[in-house]
Amino acid sequence: MKKFLIVAALIVLGAGAGNAQSRFGIKAGLNFNSLSDIKVDDIKASMKSKTGFHAGVVYQVKLPLKFALQPELLYISKNSEIGNADLKMHYFQLPVNIQWGVDLVLLRPYLQVSPYIGYAFSNGSDKILKSDSDLEFDKFAYGIGLGAGIEIWKFQVSGRYCWDLGNVATFKEQGIKRTNAKNKGFELSLAYLF
Repeated sequence: MKKFLIVAALIVLGAGAGNAQSRFGIKAGLNFNSLSDIKVDDIKASMKSKTGFHAGVVYQVKLPLKFALQPELLYISKNSEIGNADLKMHYFQLPVNIQWGVDLVLLRPYLQVSPYIGYAFSNGSDKILKSDSDLEFDKFAYGIGLGAGIEIWKFQVSGRYCWDLGNVATFKEQGIKRTNAKNKGFELSLAYLF
């Protein structure tokens, strides 16, 4: 993962040195996430997704061949409900959006692929699921997102579906690892680019 970040940083710096068009911005939006792969007893049937949010900063660099690179640093709140327990996860996340789009004067529709890494600085449940059960959380997250968007003047509206490739949590019962949980969901965002 370090090699990926170093390559992404070199691309951004190289593009900036070549007088590429670049700009900063701010971004905010909503998350519609759910946990998957929990199949212990009746927990899967009682899982519900809850709305979360994200906000942060972006940096966009236009590249040749209609590509753009847009790394972001986001605060993300992902929420789910398991049984009658609210599961709240708060992340700092670094997606690197690789966009391809067509410039049409003030309009730019685009497709994007977004590999990301994240760190959970706060996560947990307000209730224990069962008296002899527990969720063990992983602090690091990584995954990929696929989406599309449209840029109109300095505004950017985008949607992407994200899959965590690593485990968010491990459900344990009486000290025995039973299953893993992964986060997935849709993000809807609005950005303003300076």
